[in-house]
Amino acid sequence: MKRKYWLKALILGGLGAFLYFVFYAYTFTGLLLMACAAVVLVFGLVDRLRLVLPVSMTIVRHLLRTVVSLVVLAAVVTGVWIAAACDGAEDPQADYVIVLGAGVNGTAPSISLRERLEAAKAYLEKYPQTIAVLSGGQGDRENITEAQCMYNWLTENGIDPGRLRKEEQATTTEENIRYSLDLLEQETGTRPDTAAVVSSAYHLRRASLLARREGLTMLGVPASTRHPLFFCNMFLREICGVWYTLVFG
Repeated sequence: MKRKYWLKALILGGLGAFLYFVFYAYTFTGLLLMACAAVVLVFGLVDRLRLVLPVSMTIVRHLLRTVVSLVVLAAVVTGVWIAAACDGAEDPQADYVIVLGAGVNGTAPSISLRERLEAAKAYLEKYPQTIAVLSGGQGDRENITEAQCMYNWLTENGIDPGRLRKEEQATTTEENIRYSLDLLEQETGTRPDTAAVVSSAYHLRRASLLARREGLTMLGVPASTRHPLFFCNMFLREICGVWYTLVFG
């Protein structure tokens, strides 16, 4: 192919496959790089066909460039929108706070879950009257539910068990919010219309979209992400997650 498109595609695809199969936390970035490799190959194929069908392939090439440019522009705009929610609410005080689960390594919190728990602990110490719902079921690689893991960590770090409620069925963000509201409604007889939600900063925008569908006014409480590369990986994933939520619900 002209301009050695195949070499660029091989490098992108190889790096993507390496991340996808070797580093579990970076599987999305691996898929994204492999998709980029496919795009490069398509452009290379179009360039080659232009030698045979110059007019029609030139039109196809312009079309491809337009599509790719629009996708990149949409990603940038969505990224800015996600970033605008990363700081959370100015005043997140509420009667209830929902802590969204993340991965558990055996019985110990993953780095992401630990970061959320640290934010939840700080929140509960600042607002001593708030009740927390710890939401998250048990995944394939987890020996206990995410809710139980969060409960263990928070109580070991000084939070009164009487302030904690466990929601142990949810497997998605949508279920986290819905099932937590169901639990509070069963306990109090009233479904809250406002609650704080603790999650990773990059996740707050999508969580707010899903909370709105449940009739909940969400007050975001951001958890920081210490590793910049992991933050970038998850931020890119959230762009696709927001698109999926807006288009498919």
